[in-house]
Amino acid sequence: MKSLVGTIATLHPEAELLVMAARLGSSEEADGALAQNQQEYDWGYLLQAAQEHGVIPLLYRHLHAVQPNALPAEVSKRLREETIANTRSNLALTKELFNLLDLFEAHSISTIPYKGPVLAASAYGDIALRQFVDLDLIVRKRDVLRVKELLVTRGWRPEFELNDAQEAAFLDHYYDYGFTNERGLLIEIHWELTEGFFSIPIDVDGLWKRLKDIEIARRRIMTLSPEDSLLIVCVHSSKHLWSRLGWISDVARLIATNEDLNWRQVSDHAAELGATRMFHLGLLLANGLLGANLPEHISRDINSDPTSSALAAEIIKRLFEKRSTSPGILETAKLHVRMRERAADRARYCSRLLLNTTVGDWTSIKIPRPLFFLYYLVRPFRLAGKYGRRFFASRRLF
Repeated sequence: MKSLVGTIATLHPEAELLVMAARLGSSEEADGALAQNQQEYDWGYLLQAAQEHGVIPLLYRHLHAVQPNALPAEVSKRLREETIANTRSNLALTKELFNLLDLFEAHSISTIPYKGPVLAASAYGDIALRQFVDLDLIVRKRDVLRVKELLVTRGWRPEFELNDAQEAAFLDHYYDYGFTNERGLLIEIHWELTEGFFSIPIDVDGLWKRLKDIEIARRRIMTLSPEDSLLIVCVHSSKHLWSRLGWISDVARLIATNEDLNWRQVSDHAAELGATRMFHLGLLLANGLLGANLPEHISRDINSDPTSSALAAEIIKRLFEKRSTSPGILETAKLHVRMRERAADRARYCSRLLLNTTVGDWTSIKIPRPLFFLYYLVRPFRLAGKYGRRFFASRRLF
């Protein structure tokens, strides 16, 4: 498989240390990096970047495993405090997950928890080693409004206040419903796994047939199979341009903890969805950055698509860029298009991105339900106004 060593070599010292901390296997490289670059580190940036990339627990574990006395006292104290805070947050969210599962089971609503604590337990073997800030549960579309009603009666607030017509459109066009409570906890109820414009038609009904049970805090929970989880992590992270090292770590650890992974099943499923390049991109990053082992036949498949390697190199360069703003819609769209291997999917993505209506469209102007189709005409003009102003403002023309 094509090497990404040249790209990795350009990382600055803080980024290199974060990568070493997240790598699989021995910590000797992290020991050497810490000893060699200790005086060069911008410790404030290192801690900020570790938080943004979701690797605070991994950084804490590795630094205290290699040279615990080499850290500045204030850095060691802050890293320890943030790790403890993450553990407490994870435990609170896990407890809330159990409460929600009990609630839905009592009302005969089937759910699949994924990401969050179940991914931490299945991929890392410890819910404290992964950073997550919310809970994600999959339900069948027919149960979404029942779930909403149950949550609202228990103090959860929906992300959007929608009338009946907007809510019906919301269920057809969106894929998840967010809820918060008075303690600031966030849960996302999914009936699909990606937005319509992203055009990855994952068969949610099929997920229920391949569930696997895992143990969290002495409780058995049914969740996604490792094969489904790996592919979904790759698709989700691709949607977000692989902007967090923690997502790459998820891929590496899913591979490492599932030695009997059915690679052919994942590859065939990715090909069926038109997500092969996204899958290969995740594997390239996990292998090149974090040392995940890949079967020879998978490496051969990856090498057959040079665009995957080019994208992986670009993602690594972008990963630790010190940017003041997130990528805009055009920059994001260009990368999304390159991540699709089929011309039809690229065309479908572009057309849906332009035409699929959103909550923003529905709340910008009120249109009666029988005329809801007119929102398809409103959207291009709203996008032109929104992003056109930004475009010209960035060039000091306004």
